[in-house]
Amino acid sequence: MIRRHLICLAFLMSLVLISPAHADKAEVDFRKFAGQDAYAWLESQNFILERAADNKSKTKIALTKDGLVIEALKAAQSIIALKKGHLENYQDVEIVWGVNKFPAGASYAKGRRNEAIMFYAFFGKELIDSGSAIIPDSPYFIALHLCENDAVGAPLKGRFYHKGGRFICAAQPKPGEAVTTRLNLKKTFKDIYGFDAPPLSGIAFEFDTTKPQDDGTSSAFVQSLNFPAATYIRAD
Repeated sequence: MIRRHLICLAFLMSLVLISPAHADKAEVDFRKFAGQDAYAWLESQNFILERAADNKSKTKIALTKDGLVIEALKAAQSIIALKKGHLENYQDVEIVWGVNKFPAGASYAKGRRNEAIMFYAFFGKELIDSGSAIIPDSPYFIALHLCENDAVGAPLKGRFYHKGGRFICAAQPKPGEAVTTRLNLKKTFKDIYGFDAPPLSGIAFEFDTTKPQDDGTSSAFVQSLNFPAATYIRAD
C-alpha cells in the first residue's frame, strides 16, 4: 500500500518556527493566530499542503482558540509539510495537542494504520531502504501519534520502512483533552537504532483515515510545537 511515506522525499522545516529576531528559538503557538484564514496563513509561513490537505471537500484546516485544527471530512490522507533549513543542538520536542475524534478501530499493533494526528521527525539526509521497489526511500524517522488502542511508548513498525522508521503512540487522551508530549528525540533515536542521532532535518503533521471502518472522519488539534534550546539554521 502506497501511503503517507511519500512525504519522505522532502526534508521538512519552516521559517514559522523562528522569527528573524529570535533565531535561537524554535517554537510556534498556533493559538496566537486564532481567527485568521488557516490556508492563507499556512501559505504565508511556507507550509506546503500535500496529498488531500488542500482538498476542502476532504480536509478542513482552521486556526482557532484550540490551535491548528485538522479534520478529515471523509476517508483521506493529508500532510502539512514544512520545507527549509534544519535545527541544531536539538534534544527534546514538546507538543501540546489532542484529538476530538479518532478513526474507528485504528491500531498500529493490529495493522490498521490510521490516525487523527501524527508528528514526524526526520533525521539526516541519508535515504534508508523503504523495503519496497515502488515506495520511495526515506531518511530515518520517528513518528509520534495520539491513539486509543495501542500501548503508549512502544516503537512499532509500519508496513514499510522497517530499517528506518518507527511509530510511537505518545498518549491516549480523552476526546477533546489537550495533552503535552515531551520526547527526548536523541535518546529515543539511539535506543531504537543503536547509534547517535543525525541532525534533525525535517518535520511534518499528518492524518490518515484511508480504508476506514466508519465514514473516514477524524478531528485533531495542535496547540503548540516547541524544540527547547534548539537553534534554527536557515537554508541558503
